[in-house]
Amino acid sequence: MATNGKTRNLETFVKQQLEGAQKRFEGLEHEAEKVLRNLKARGRGPAREVEKLLGQINPDTLLENPAVKELGRKATQVRSELRKRLDGIQTRAVEAVGVASQAQVKELNRELSKLSKKLDQIVPPSVKKAASRAASRVSAS
Repeated sequence: MATNGKTRNLETFVKQQLEGAQKRFEGLEHEAEKVLRNLKARGRGPAREVEKLLGQINPDTLLENPAVKELGRKATQVRSELRKRLDGIQTRAVEAVGVASQAQVKELNRELSKLSKKLDQIVPPSVKKAASRAASRVSAS
């Protein structure tokens, strides 16, 4: 029976400790909710101020700012510098591979067009017909 009484005392003690801990936990939870509500309320003011300031920013005024204009000019310079460097790298790569560049291909096409026009002026129509028939036979085979 002594062990039965000790067990009951232990159970009672543990229950009391759990109830006390639960009450403390509820109190802490209540305090945490208060702090959270307070922080939310305090955060609304600065958020409104930020929204107000963002609404006041005028892009036209910003673009008229000398510092912004200077940054834009520098960005344009950097872009053109990079474009020149990339074009140079591309030209060197094309030369290293041994392939004609776009400019060279365009120039060759212009020359071919000029030569073709000159040939059309020089060659009589009867030779052109014979040449077109021969070309159609070659492409058909």
